[in-house]
Amino acid sequence: MIARTRDLIIKVDYSGYFSLSVKPLPKVGLAVPLSWTDCPKRLQQETKRLVTPTQWGGDLGQVGDSQLRTKSVSAKVRSPRGLHGLTAHAKRLLVGSVNLLESKYGRKNLIFHTATLPSDRVEIKLNALRRSKEILYYWRKVLSRLLAKHKLPSQDIIIVLELQRRGAIHFHTVFVNTYKNNRFTVSLRELDKAWYQALTAVLPTLKTVDFSKSCRTERIKKSAGRYLAKYLSKGTALEKLGRVDFSITWYSVGRHLTRQLKNLAREILITVRRDFDFEKLRDIMVNAKRAWCINFFVLHSMVRSLYGYFNHQKLDFWDFLLDSVRVVNGGRVW
Repeated sequence: MIARTRDLIIKVDYSGYFSLSVKPLPKVGLAVPLSWTDCPKRLQQETKRLVTPTQWGGDLGQVGDSQLRTKSVSAKVRSPRGLHGLTAHAKRLLVGSVNLLESKYGRKNLIFHTATLPSDRVEIKLNALRRSKEILYYWRKVLSRLLAKHKLPSQDIIIVLELQRRGAIHFHTVFVNTYKNNRFTVSLRELDKAWYQALTAVLPTLKTVDFSKSCRTERIKKSAGRYLAKYLSKGTALEKLGRVDFSITWYSVGRHLTRQLKNLAREILITVRRDFDFEKLRDIMVNAKRAWCINFFVLHSMVRSLYGYFNHQKLDFWDFLLDSVRVVNGGRVW
């Protein structure tokens, strides 16, 4: 019986990401995308921004000896952190955190605040990136005090730094700010003042710069997680600022939010038949329209793992996934 079974790892997190993989994970193979027939173009684009197969599972395809030698040498000299933008894990963490806030408070009570670095000088932009960790810290600290003053959740704050292709630096922040009687609980003037206080505390040279058009606030009308996903920085414009040889911090998420996400993430190791059919499982999920943009790994002409995204608001997806695995496994898991 043992010879006819294998272990299957099932993971689901609150960002809407799921994966099913045979243990141990394959180290080589080809990522083959599912047909996009039932997947809107908008969702296809968001998936490409959120995660790619190379980000998710290391190197794909055969790796030659020369490549291995190059990697072993380059591994000894670590490049500064953050030069390639956000990792796939960080993107899922950010989207999951925003999804969690949306579930707790409702998207109507969340706002999307964009603060711009009010200077086009390259040396100031480089200094802002070099001290990005301090700016994120002070902005979170000042904003937290302001929210606490108005008796709003002061710890549920998510900040993402974005470097646009044209070189502009934006700080996108999602937090709770209720809207009643055509006005926000925390006024826009207070937010502008808080941003000025936080930024000039780190970069005093900006005290004489005009901040009147540096902030913009908008209410979230659709999915908060997808709203944030399109702004997730990839660090593609760093070359426009010249040589960058320092670490960059791209985001800030409160520890209590991270803990809550870890508690909500689910992982299970089950035993299935050795001939477990991933393609049949994929067809069940597609026909039920419970998941979208599904990808899978192929190794030796056989599908070995399956991963993609689901609607995080459908919290029964985990039960649906387990039931589907039981069906493919002949009605039984060990």
